[in-house]
Amino acid sequence: MAGALARREIVVPKAPVLAMVNRFSRYKPEEEKAVRKVEVVEDETLKRLKAAFGELEFNHSSDETEEYYVRAHDTARQLRYSSKDIELFSITLAGLLDENELELRAGLFLSALINNGKDGSYVIHTNGILIDDLGYKNTKHITVEGDVGECIGWRMERGSITVNGNVGTFCGGMMDSGVITVNGDTGGWVGSDMEGGTITVKGDAGKLLGGGMKGGEIHIEGEIGHMSDVILGGKIFHKGKIIVDK
Repeated sequence: MAGALARREIVVPKAPVLAMVNRFSRYKPEEEKAVRKVEVVEDETLKRLKAAFGELEFNHSSDETEEYYVRAHDTARQLRYSSKDIELFSITLAGLLDENELELRAGLFLSALINNGKDGSYVIHTNGILIDDLGYKNTKHITVEGDVGECIGWRMERGSITVNGNVGTFCGGMMDSGVITVNGDTGGWVGSDMEGGTITVKGDAGKLLGGGMKGGEIHIEGEIGHMSDVILGGKIFHKGKIIVDK
C-alpha cells in the first residue's frame, strides 16, 4: 500500500508538471476539520444525486483524475437537476466525512454535474471540507463559499470561478481560458502549466508561482512565497506591477 499512499513529488520537468501526477496516488495527512453540518430536506432529486455519488467509487489501482471524471460525466448525463439541486447537494457532503477520498471524489463529481448542467451559474458550499479538483475542465460560472483544497480550476476551459475563502496548491493548473478569483490566500504552484486565462489572488500566494506557465495572466495582491524558475510565457503582476512578461 506504500506506493498508493506515496506523497506527491514535484519535479521541474520536461513533461507538464500536473500531467505527471496520478492524483489518486498521493498521501493526504489527517487533519482536524471544522465541518459545519447543515440540515437539508431531501427531495427525490437530491436523493438520486447522493445515491449516484455513493455508487461512483474509484479503483485505487487504475483510476486517475481523467478516468474518474469521465465516469462521473457519464453518470451526470443520466441525471436531471438544477443549479439549486447542486447547491443543496454540496451542503450534504458534510455528512459524508467517512467516505474514502471524499475531497477528490466530491470535486470531480461536482465538476461533472456543473459541466453537464443546463444552468450557467452555480454556488458550492464547502462547509469546512477542502474539496479538491472543483471546477475541473470548467465551462460554467461557479461561486464557492468557503475554503477549498488543491487543483481548483484544473484544466479549466472557460467560464469563471470565484472563491470566497482560501485555496490549496495548484490553483488554475493547466487552465486554458476563463477567470479564477480567490478572495483569500493560495498555496504553492498557482497557475502551474497554465496556457491562458486569468488568475487573481486577493491574498498571499505560496511557493513556485507560475511553475511551467506558458500563457495567461496571474495577479497577486498579497505576498508571494517565491517565483518558479520555469516560466515559459504569460504575465505575472504583483500588487499591480508587472514582474514577468514573456
